[in-house]
Amino acid sequence: MIVVVGLPAYAETASGEGSAGGLAVEVAAAAHALGSVVELVGKVGDDGAGDAVVLALGRLGVGHAALLRDPSRSTPVLSPVAVVAESALAPTPDAPAAEVLADDRGEDGPRVEVELLPADPAARPGLEAGDVSLALRYLAETRVVVLAEPLPELAVAAAVEGATYAGARLVVLLPPGATPPPLPPEATLLETPLSDDGSFGRVVGAFASGLDAGTEPAAAFAEAVRASGWEPVAD
Repeated sequence: MIVVVGLPAYAETASGEGSAGGLAVEVAAAAHALGSVVELVGKVGDDGAGDAVVLALGRLGVGHAALLRDPSRSTPVLSPVAVVAESALAPTPDAPAAEVLADDRGEDGPRVEVELLPADPAARPGLEAGDVSLALRYLAETRVVVLAEPLPELAVAAAVEGATYAGARLVVLLPPGATPPPLPPEATLLETPLSDDGSFGRVVGAFASGLDAGTEPAAAFAEAVRASGWEPVAD
């Protein structure tokens, strides 16, 4: 079993039923698609968006027995944002920035990215050490633990302890430039890209699935990169 630790967010869909998004969800869904049993350890608000996230995880085949609800904070929402390409014309008095964002449809026109709301992390649900520790004790047969986003130091320590106790492989994802937390030497530390179209989550999911199948880390990562079509870059 693979346990992915991270906070899912609500994302609107054209059908109106809502979906689950975020790096933790992308990793979990990719690993499940390759045949692994996956559980997501996270937290959402006790609201309608949180209900939609739970249903979406079920549709994706991702277990959510350890997904907690926070009655004091709302479920984070992924909101699309149009971003003007660098080659777009600068705003003028006749075309303010908002109009450029909305109306430029040239070859190098706006691309759609997403932002996570609320913008202040303190306003979103968060995982604490006790949440992680309890979840890893509850989820038996864990072979791989993926920390999909930065966590408080004590929560990371709880994940390390839980993974060590279970004899599970530990994979930690960190933003560029972030200081790595104390980790055992056998843990795998991966840097998240500044910009991603979802392919990074698929690579990590494939890597975790390989580890879950018993493949050694170096071989599992090489196969995940090869299957993704990524090209290695020389230093």
